[in-house]
Amino acid sequence: MCYHKSQKFDVDYLADYYSASYDEVMKEVYEPNFHENGFDFKATPLVTTGQPAALRLFNWGLIPYWVKDLPSALKLRISTLNCISEEMFDKPSFRDAAREGKRCLIPCSGFYEWRWLNPEDKKSKKFPYFIQLSKQPLFSIGGLYAKWTDRSSGEAHYTYTVLTTRANGLMEKIHNSKQRMPVIIPREYEKDWLNPNLSKEDVLALCQPVADGQMHAYTISKRITSKTEETNVPEVQQEELYPELSSD
Repeated sequence: MCYHKSQKFDVDYLADYYSASYDEVMKEVYEPNFHENGFDFKATPLVTTGQPAALRLFNWGLIPYWVKDLPSALKLRISTLNCISEEMFDKPSFRDAAREGKRCLIPCSGFYEWRWLNPEDKKSKKFPYFIQLSKQPLFSIGGLYAKWTDRSSGEAHYTYTVLTTRANGLMEKIHNSKQRMPVIIPREYEKDWLNPNLSKEDVLALCQPVADGQMHAYTISKRITSKTEETNVPEVQQEELYPELSSD
């Protein structure tokens, strides 16, 4: 699944890439991330079907409109960081957003995944990888978004989930336990993804794994899981080789 990603560009770069506007508050509060942990539930600039010409801040971990209270919302978002794209029209947490065409583009400069030395044995070692598109420093992950209003305070919460699809050959090797990868929307189809009137069939057709040859991956240090060192730094993406993987 996809719980760790990177978005190292500032909002001016994103605005240029998406031909989108943004407000001054975003520029003041948003900082690019070399490592974003989904379980921190940070706010990220997105482009949505509702406002395709504007960058807006949404927090990772989708909260559907029907959640009753804040404790329930905070509990649910732990399990809605990702959504299996093949199931989005059916799963209760996601189906309303999917059926209502509430899709978004999530800016990304790379993501992190772990490879088990022995995927059948969860006590075996695992090694972190950083994965990018070979010819695109910035790309878009496909997602769903929602607005939830806290009934007790009246505060609106804007949230999103990352869609996943089956792994391509490269990601089968890296994410060898679950063999999934984020849905990456090709540059030429980004505007299509933001068309709220797409049919279910067209949406699912865009949720296919990108070709292996379009991606580049390498092993990095285990700093990314450090409890004592800062991980939101460029050094977290530095390559590190492991003798256990030398036969690859």
